Amino acid sequence: MTTEWSIDMDGGMHTTEPVVDNGMFYLAVSTAHTPSASNGYVAAYDVAEQTMVWKRENVSRPGTPTIGNGTIYFATFGSEDASGTGFFALDSTNGETKWHKSASTSISDSLFTDGRLYVNMSAGAAQLDPSTGDVIWSTEGVNSSACYADGKLFYAEGIALSADDGSVLWDVSTDEDQLQTVMNGLVYSVKTGNAEPAVMARSADDGSVQWSHSLNVEDSFWNATLAVANGHVFFRAGNSVRALDAKTGTEAWVHEVDAELTNAPAVGNNTLYIAGRTTLDQDDGDGVVAAIDTASGDRQWDYSFGSWDFDEYGPAAKTPVIADGRVYTTTYPMGSTLDWMYTEYADFHILGSSSKTTTTDGRTTETTETTTKTTTSETSTVKGTTSKSTSTQSTTRKTTATIEQSKTTAKSGTTTTKSTIGTTGTATTTASDGQPGFGVLATIGGLTGIGAYLRSQVKNKE
Repeated sequence: MTTEWSIDMDGGMHTTEPVVDNGMFYLAVSTAHTPSASNGYVAAYDVAEQTMVWKRENVSRPGTPTIGNGTIYFATFGSEDASGTGFFALDSTNGETKWHKSASTSISDSLFTDGRLYVNMSAGAAQLDPSTGDVIWSTEGVNSSACYADGKLFYAEGIALSADDGSVLWDVSTDEDQLQTVMNGLVYSVKTGNAEPAVMARSADDGSVQWSHSLNVEDSFWNATLAVANGHVFFRAGNSVRALDAKTGTEAWVHEVDAELTNAPAVGNNTLYIAGRTTLDQDDGDGVVAAIDTASGDRQWDYSFGSWDFDEYGPAAKTPVIADGRVYTTTYPMGSTLDWMYTEYADFHILGSSSKTTTTDGRTTETTETTTKTTTSETSTVKGTTSKSTSTQSTTRKTTATIEQSKTTAKSGTTTTKSTIGTTGTATTTASDGQPGFGVLATIGGLTGIGAYLRSQVKNKE
């Protein structure tokens, strides 16, 4: 595992995530985020060529985009007099404006699915014509992020709408749990705040509770963004990652780490990814991403971004996005309370299996002093066919930091098939909650970043 490409963004992505689509990725970057200034840009990059295709500047701080219909849609946030405010629909190939709505419409939380564009606006939840921005329907009193399945929209506040006309199908908003993602007829939510923390599953048809799993956690469960995949519900509680059976809510495994985790886990290629900083000390440690097998909870590898020349805050990695066998993530000075640090010290990284690293100035360097050990063993049988598991252990002498696994507990009877980042296969873009297209974004205090000091340093550990 190496850094294929690092980009000094000249800004930060604390409140946004990268979007990957058809060999391209799009970044929504803040270059100024203060009470008096809010500016940024949206840019498109070619993954294979490692080049910027276009860049749309002079917009207010952008939100995470959504892609569809040959268009990239995004909202902006900031002061009313900031240039380039409102909601934009840009041609995804060249960045030119297709249509634009003023800031007074308060459009946000865009979701493109099944050829339709859904948003929140001052009038409530709405469907817009993706080609013109005209309102097709709107429903008052609904104003939160949504996920979609089988012709239904499920809003975080606990309301389900018909995707066809916006009519209310069911409403459990008084229960005070937050709907987050939907899969196989179940809508998964979290109950936080003053209530006892719990993960819940509701029927997508009527909102009735199918199971509820109470959690005995004392810290950090406020960042309870869920990822649902491979028959499990995954979430972070403090500095542990937990997996529940998606059908029953029973605990499958707990993976604890001696590190400071950030944000929520991400899922792709039968692998769960966590990110954070290698130590709990604010002024120490390295940004790190680790991969965990979704079935067993076993650690597959760690990737450290190496140390950096900034004594006050140690770097941390943000929740990655997984697509095309690659890991897309940003790094930032975790714990800082100064806005400018999150835009000044920020890098974007693509991790993959390539042995070369390309930086923003075009230099290409080889990963050196690396030894690789590969072992193959039979791990599972599906319909009479035995699949092989390949694990790769590499060490780079320049890297000094790694996350230490302190405890892994898994229920018996599970089978494990390990996947290796960078292998070929069907391209899948998975949002940080494991549900493609879902708009809930897990973030932590501060604003985003690390500097161009971070370059490729690798340490893989089973």
